[in-house]
Amino acid sequence: MKQAASTKAVVEAYIEAINAHDVASIVALSTPDHEFIDAFGGIVTAEKLAEAWAGYFAFMPRYGIEIDEIICDGDVASVFGQAWGSLNDVAKSWRRPAAWRVRIKDGRMALWQVYVDTKAVFDLLAG
Repeated sequence: MKQAASTKAVVEAYIEAINAHDVASIVALSTPDHEFIDAFGGIVTAEKLAEAWAGYFAFMPRYGIEIDEIICDGDVASVFGQAWGSLNDVAKSWRRPAAWRVRIKDGRMALWQVYVDTKAVFDLLAG
């Protein structure tokens, strides 16, 4: 049970860093062999993590995650909630159900994989 509590604490800290757009904290909470897997299956390794998050926050300056449930089993977790965001124009926003697959290693995030329908973002870009 102690591992699950630790896993949940890391997940919550990671989401807090994402919601704060705190790239330095996201990187600090990630393992040296971290993998971020985006909604399309693209993989960002730890070496490119800061650049990837900074680029996304520049592209989507109002981005956040709201969590409904975190289910932990040892060093893995399934996270369920909502991802939301908008470009510079708040009227053009999106909100979608989302899920994340997580693996913790040595108290840090080793895997962050997102599952979300990204059509709403493309609809915003199309005008």
